Amino acid sequence: MDGILNILSSEPFFYVALVAGIALLVYAGDWVVKSSVWVAEYFNVSKLIIGVTIVSMGTSLPELCVSLSAALGGSANISIGNVVGSNIANVCLILGITAIIITLPIARSVIRRDLMILLAATLLFAFSLIDSEINILEGIFMLLLMVLYMYLTFKSAKLEPSSEEPDTEPAKKHNIWLSFIIVIISCAGLIAGSELLVYGAENIARSLGVSDRVIAVTVVAIGTSLPELTTSIVAAIKKELDISVGNIIGSNIFNICMIIGLTSCVTPLEAEENILSFDVWFLLASLLLLGITVFPIKGKTEIVRIEGILLLLLYIGYYVAMGLTGQFAALG
Repeated sequence: MDGILNILSSEPFFYVALVAGIALLVYAGDWVVKSSVWVAEYFNVSKLIIGVTIVSMGTSLPELCVSLSAALGGSANISIGNVVGSNIANVCLILGITAIIITLPIARSVIRRDLMILLAATLLFAFSLIDSEINILEGIFMLLLMVLYMYLTFKSAKLEPSSEEPDTEPAKKHNIWLSFIIVIISCAGLIAGSELLVYGAENIARSLGVSDRVIAVTVVAIGTSLPELTTSIVAAIKKELDISVGNIIGSNIFNICMIIGLTSCVTPLEAEENILSFDVWFLLASLLLLGITVFPIKGKTEIVRIEGILLLLLYIGYYVAMGLTGQFAALG
């Protein structure tokens, strides 16, 4: 028994737990989305509604599980750092790489509605961090903003003419009970993966002498953003470009409003000072750069390769700035 405990508390196991947690989150998250779509299709829910709800929220489930697990375990910096790092990675890394691969057209509804809601959510998040804590009241405001976003999305979906063409053959419906079982098993996998990831990240931070926040905004954030990265790159390759930008912005709104909102309602989140004085500024800069790239000039509503490169350079600059300010250095 002592031998097993020694293995579980050894530094190599922390890295194994981190990698295994990320892999399990990505794999389980993929199956949650697939099986949830099967359930929705069984009950004849439209593809538009599936995309707005299941796909964008499903790709954010890893962040939700990690943040709740970390907050309940007393590691609020991982909860907040994970969301901040994921949102920066979603815009700068994922949209940047995808736009470099192929030009990304953007629906005007994304600019009029989604981007404005994301801006409001980000400013509310930044304002909530002024006292280095996000309390239950601020969490409720974020949840209410999420409700408003979903209401506006469904309302616009009803007003816009459907672009779906009727299928010549009825879609194959999966066994409903098997689909439900896969949903449950996949959700259990997400919970297990988040526990492994948080356990590994916390202990790696301690062994390296760096803060939980640094691990959260880098390794954990990239790991939990892998579903969005995979979704966007696959969409670009398949030329299903209408989901790329909308999915990323929708996921970022979900990350702040639902994840931070729900987590802070469960337990108040105390934040490290560097999150407000450093990370949030890069989060706002990424949103500003995204707004500039998608702002319609002469009718242009797309992100082209050069703009993708600029987004990617901002992400690289984020890491360079952390290094230059000594944030990767071991704590004394």
